Amino acid sequence: MSPRGIATAVLVIAGAAVCARLGFWQIDRLHEKRRLNAEQAAALAAPALALEADPTLERAHGRRVIARGRYDETRQVLLSNRAHDGTAGVEVVTPLVLADGGTAVLVDRGWIPAPDAATADPRGFPEPGPHAVVGMPFALRRGAGGPALRALPAGPGALWSARWLDLDSLRGRFPYALAPFALRELPGPGVPTRPARAAPRPLDEWTHVSYAAQWFLFGAILLGGSAALAWSRRRAGALTLVESPARPDAASLHLPEKPS
Repeated sequence: MSPRGIATAVLVIAGAAVCARLGFWQIDRLHEKRRLNAEQAAALAAPALALEADPTLERAHGRRVIARGRYDETRQVLLSNRAHDGTAGVEVVTPLVLADGGTAVLVDRGWIPAPDAATADPRGFPEPGPHAVVGMPFALRRGAGGPALRALPAGPGALWSARWLDLDSLRGRFPYALAPFALRELPGPGVPTRPARAAPRPLDEWTHVSYAAQWFLFGAILLGGSAALAWSRRRAGALTLVESPARPDAASLHLPEKPS
């Protein structure tokens, strides 16, 4: 084999090896997502952790949490640019004042439509009285920078629009202490349909199956296609030699001399 052929073969084998490695990497990602989905399903099925029993939520990672109190609907935050089934809207965040009256946890009560994806009137979705809110906790940002809060006209009370919840921007705007985390309320019995609550969706697993199949297919095409091309070229060269035999040089022929 010529040096050029050897170099081409090395490149083809290396490319096929890279494709195979990427395929196995996608399979590893598939197993990881299956593990995470199993952990999430187990956490959602486990009994909810009472906020009063663990106010720091050190043991609540990925688990449901139950908090009891009353909503302070005079101070609310709208999280902008939240789409739901292709419709623009916002998510309504309302502080749930706990039984002690001096602490509140922000609760994402769910999605409502907003044509401009920023402004809406959450007063149309009141939830008076005591509540036992079951939700998934998430940490609030701190020092995210930028204009985190924008005041909106809301009649009596206060209403802000924000892209995210920043604890440093929120503190000082409420007459009680805010927990350093918030709850995303889950749908369930007795929970209103609006604002629309949504349960955590499992991570997509089959995307990695598709990607793995594609990478393995690319590697097979690279190996098989290169081998077929090399075979066809060798066969074409052999046919050329068979169909075009070497002809003797006319100068080398010794023809008999004509009689004089």
